[in-house]
Amino acid sequence: MMLSSEFFLLAGAHLLALASPGPDFLLLLRGSLRHGRGYGLAASFGIALANGLYIALAIGGFSLLQRAPLLLAAMQWLAALYLAWLGWVFWRAGRHPAVLPAAAVSPARVAPWAALGTGFLSAALNPKNGVFYFGLFTVIVSAQTGASTKLFYGVWMFGAVLAWDAGLVYFIAQQRVMRALTRVLPLIERGAGLLLMLAAAALVASRS
Repeated sequence: MMLSSEFFLLAGAHLLALASPGPDFLLLLRGSLRHGRGYGLAASFGIALANGLYIALAIGGFSLLQRAPLLLAAMQWLAALYLAWLGWVFWRAGRHPAVLPAAAVSPARVAPWAALGTGFLSAALNPKNGVFYFGLFTVIVSAQTGASTKLFYGVWMFGAVLAWDAGLVYFIAQQRVMRALTRVLPLIERGAGLLLMLAAAALVASRS
């Protein structure tokens, strides 16, 4: 299958969105430093699964969030609560001194399924993801585009999310990078916690 200008436009818009730091980025950064590469990779897969769910809904032409205002409002409130809780967890953790890089992956092991669930919730409870993917397929993808081509787009975007986040985790997990970041880990956690709580407040404010 030849790649069309439609694909490159879709892929470019998607990659720009991936490159924009958000709650998922903060989760992977902090989680990889505190719990190691395994945690980060499991969380990356959870984030990709949630994105895959929204992609599948967009390909199917269903915009549950736009057709059900009550569902959108409920998701926004859940997202605000989750972001506020996650921000508070980060902020509290930032009050403790950073551990040495060599020990950063061992003291606080987290089960892979728990890391996967945390990543999934981080992406699934962000209503912007659903609206973004539906808008992407509505604005860029032509109504004449075949189902097989749309499926290819969806698989590519799922793979792009997973590859981007996993690549970020592998970068953070390098000893030199981890050593440098661990020195300022409490500052990173407090800053990330503050940003997440501000994001939660902004989400609540947007409902009023």
